[in-house]
Amino acid sequence: MRERIGNLEKRNVDGEKRGLGNYAALLFWQARRQPQREALVIDDESLTYEMLWQRVASMALAASSLGVHGDVLVEADDFLEQAIAFLALQAVGVRPILLHHGMRPEELQAILQENHLQGIWRCRSGGVQLFDASGLPEQPHEETDILGVLSSGSTGTPKVMYRTYESWAGFFPVQDEIFGIDGETVLFLQGSLSFTGNTNSWLSVLYEGGTVVTSRLMRCHVWEELLRCHAVDVLYLVPTKLQLLGRAMTAPYDGLRMLFTGSQLLTPAMLRRLQQLFPAGAILLYYGASELNYITYAICEDPDRDSSNLGRPFPGIRVSVGDDGLIYVDTPYHVSGARIPFTVKDTGHLNEKGELIFGGRRAAWINKGGVKLSTVRLELLLKALPGVADAVVLPVKDRLRGDAAAAFLVAEKGEGEQAIRRTVRQSLKPVEVPDSLIFLPQIPLNDRGKVDRNALRRLLASAGA
Repeated sequence: MRERIGNLEKRNVDGEKRGLGNYAALLFWQARRQPQREALVIDDESLTYEMLWQRVASMALAASSLGVHGDVLVEADDFLEQAIAFLALQAVGVRPILLHHGMRPEELQAILQENHLQGIWRCRSGGVQLFDASGLPEQPHEETDILGVLSSGSTGTPKVMYRTYESWAGFFPVQDEIFGIDGETVLFLQGSLSFTGNTNSWLSVLYEGGTVVTSRLMRCHVWEELLRCHAVDVLYLVPTKLQLLGRAMTAPYDGLRMLFTGSQLLTPAMLRRLQQLFPAGAILLYYGASELNYITYAICEDPDRDSSNLGRPFPGIRVSVGDDGLIYVDTPYHVSGARIPFTVKDTGHLNEKGELIFGGRRAAWINKGGVKLSTVRLELLLKALPGVADAVVLPVKDRLRGDAAAAFLVAEKGEGEQAIRRTVRQSLKPVEVPDSLIFLPQIPLNDRGKVDRNALRRLLASAGA
């Protein structure tokens, strides 16, 4: 009976939170309920829910006095300023769109013009905010959108995709139970909030009333100190950052009960290392997309599991594979205007257990002399070779010579390039051997923690490959 009453109370509270309308209202709700609870810890700065709301309210007043309206880009290099602006603009009925870091002025203008946005909200040091209006007319919204997110922009100007409050908040009760997030959670993440994986994770903790810990610094020893100092029990990092953390940590941390990650695959070597470092924590790999939220997940216990296995669908989500080999997703939780079932042009298949086996993005497949090669599979093969610490494979399109593969490799410390080249030729099938092998001290990452493929393409062009 006590359990039934507890479940009923939780459903009532969830219903109240889901009816709030935007995330500024959710923060205000939490600030009234638990004002002294830590909401955000950023390096040596800590803000309670009440303190965070005061900062948000102050910026909301500034935005209102400047007449900010409509759909607005947010330019802020600092995590805290991103978070405050994201909430403050919603508080005054503006739809914020967080910019990726390091964008050029011409890129900003292209985003404004192509997406018909009303301006840029710029956060400057010292708490100064500026609004540069674009003069473009405000666009009508057919749905109750409260925010926008940017596509990666890897193949052109980033597009704005809009979201309703319900499209994320409605799924929090489901995902939070699977990820182990509740009101007592202390979650660590790192990177820009323009990455929807970070934004969703932060907002899911805000929804439950827990604490998010982060760092402005790309220094793994600082991350480790924060984990231990603040008794972090849930960790969210993309695999590229997990790999960096795994190399830097010298002693296990047994306070973690859940590590969830996605956007890239986990190799057997990385899984073993994570299991050593976090012996008490479950390791969960998810598959998701900015357009669709979370799609499938797998608890990774066996390090020798198929790295391409992305597990079974989340409750309430339906996954199918079409005759074209593309993955289609039927979900009520998606960006506005998405036609369901939706595909992001990823390929794969479902095994006999109903688990999704990932084949990679359709555009990333290579047709080499009539043989179709998955860059995802090639990357996994290269990462498994002795002496290789990391690997990324890009397709190279050539109208005269056909498709080719370029591989960027990071060698383990003390390993020679020539020895690795021999290993690649001896271990892979002739058709799988990349046409170009380029060695780097490290793989470049963007501000979302993902591989910066544009930077790799520039390196490839400068090398004349």
